[in-house]
Amino acid sequence: MPEGVNHMKTALPLLIILCAATSYAIEIELFYGEGCPHCASTSALLDTMKDEYNLSISKHEAYYNYEERTRLIAYYERFGYDVSKGGVPTTIVGGTAMVVGELSESQWKMLFDACQEGRCPTGVYTYSTFTLRIGNQSAAANLTGNGTAVANATAPANDTRMDPLQELNGAAAITLPVLIGAALVDSINPCTIAVMVLLCGAILCAKGRNSALLAGLIFSFVIFFMYVLYGLGIMKAIAALELTRAFYTLVTLGALALALMEINAYFNYKPGFLAVEMPMFLRPYAKKITASATSPAGVAVAAVFCSLFLLPCSSGPYLLVLGMLAKAATMQTIGYLVLYNLFFILPMVVITVAVYLGKTTIEKVNETKEKYIRLIHLVSGIILFFLFLLMLGQATGWY
Repeated sequence: MPEGVNHMKTALPLLIILCAATSYAIEIELFYGEGCPHCASTSALLDTMKDEYNLSISKHEAYYNYEERTRLIAYYERFGYDVSKGGVPTTIVGGTAMVVGELSESQWKMLFDACQEGRCPTGVYTYSTFTLRIGNQSAAANLTGNGTAVANATAPANDTRMDPLQELNGAAAITLPVLIGAALVDSINPCTIAVMVLLCGAILCAKGRNSALLAGLIFSFVIFFMYVLYGLGIMKAIAALELTRAFYTLVTLGALALALMEINAYFNYKPGFLAVEMPMFLRPYAKKITASATSPAGVAVAAVFCSLFLLPCSSGPYLLVLGMLAKAATMQTIGYLVLYNLFFILPMVVITVAVYLGKTTIEKVNETKEKYIRLIHLVSGIILFFLFLLMLGQATGWY
């Protein structure tokens, strides 16, 4: 036998081993949710195929990890797929294909075979974009020659091979009526009205209605700006510390506690005690600050300090809403945050304008507050209790 042939026989196994060692690695990014059974099944299945297809798998928890959740939402935007119609698990294959939900083993192999042949699919795939043939027949995917998905990428409504992305799209978990209801509970409370009465009363006595109008509007919108900042800061802290789940559980329990406190205040009212009101020890400070605010700049500074004084008595409903919104940091979430705080300052603006137009007086506003203070607490308690039920339902999967 020629010497060259012997060398070739010796080198061929080494060449095969070298090719196998340097074969193309398929990059896999699996986004999953803690406690999601479909995610666990997909993760285990991919692990069994890891060596066969030289898969390089990275796994990212997207329910409670803010950064991973944001990355996943960015992928949905990149692939042009509606996040509210998606689900976990979501798997990115080779950076070109996005698989939403579970696939069968044969379907995964079809994708990976295509990748190894240099025609890794592109586009969005769900279980419904594959035609699964029963029995001894093989599974086939709806792929064109160049690996592009041609079937409808939207999963049917009854596709149970994924968990909904409600956990990712946190803003979708809260409706506008709930948001507005919580904001009104937050705003129509005795301490917020009391602060406006103190401010407008001081300005009216010192400079008249025009100055009171300007001061009231400045005060209201500085409060709005500060509360938006507080909300964004709290959400960022929750995400950075990965406390989304713990915070949501805490504020759910807090909603029940606040509801019971407010209902109790209707039957056993005591100013500043066990209710959504400014504690008694803070009231002299708030009065002193508002009484000294006689210029636009002074009003703005007073509003900053009063925003801190208002937090103990008005942060309850706000924290509940933040607990629902903290699951995502999308433009919709930020829009909801802005809308909440616009409704929060609405009574302040209404009081300011009504006093300016002569429709009411500071004395009448204060008298009305004192007359209906128990009823305000009762309505607040009822709404807070329904918020508790809503949050409990989301936490336990009732709906």
